[in-house]
Amino acid sequence: MRAMADGMTARVEELTRIPADVQDTLITILSEKTLPIPELGQEQQAVRGFNLIATANDRDRGVNDLSSALRRRFNTVVLPLPETAEAEVDIVARRVGQMGRSLDLPAAPDGFDEIRRVVTVFRELRDGITTDGRTKVKSPSGTLSTAEAISVVTGGLALAAHFGDGVLRSGDVAAGILGAVVRDPVADRVVWQEYLETVVRERDGWKDFYRACREVSG
Repeated sequence: MRAMADGMTARVEELTRIPADVQDTLITILSEKTLPIPELGQEQQAVRGFNLIATANDRDRGVNDLSSALRRRFNTVVLPLPETAEAEVDIVARRVGQMGRSLDLPAAPDGFDEIRRVVTVFRELRDGITTDGRTKVKSPSGTLSTAEAISVVTGGLALAAHFGDGVLRSGDVAAGILGAVVRDPVADRVVWQEYLETVVRERDGWKDFYRACREVSG
């Protein structure tokens, strides 16, 4: 309503996760540039400059699929996942650094290895195959997006800063990875345990990561 009154752009996050009746309200806003407010017995007319941007993850079914009527009223732009692991690691590292500064968290120059591990895990589970192409793995129900990787690493950095020595380690990101991967407590847990035992456990240099993930996985 403020955006409509001031002629500004409004952003709606996770469009498929908002109730269907709210989605239906957006149809009127986008079609007629009007927002009825029955509780106040009035309506808000959009002034010039008003626009609406919405986001949704196409791998995530969400709660309420978009109706064809609402979908037609948006110009859809699909943002692909980073093409390479290096590109995704760079995005995560840069964004974590920015968020860390805004949250007054200390820089984690020694945490690059953990960032790479988080990105590797997410990419392998998303793609259903290990980076070397030798082992097929099952994919969980979650999206495992780059944004979630950023969230996992930022959360781990906060743990390291407030409850550790400021150095990002496997134990700081293990719980966040578990939460991102295991959305379905039954099916996803099986996928995660199998991935831990067949891939992570056998990977050179990942013993500390394996132990940390095993510990939080119970």
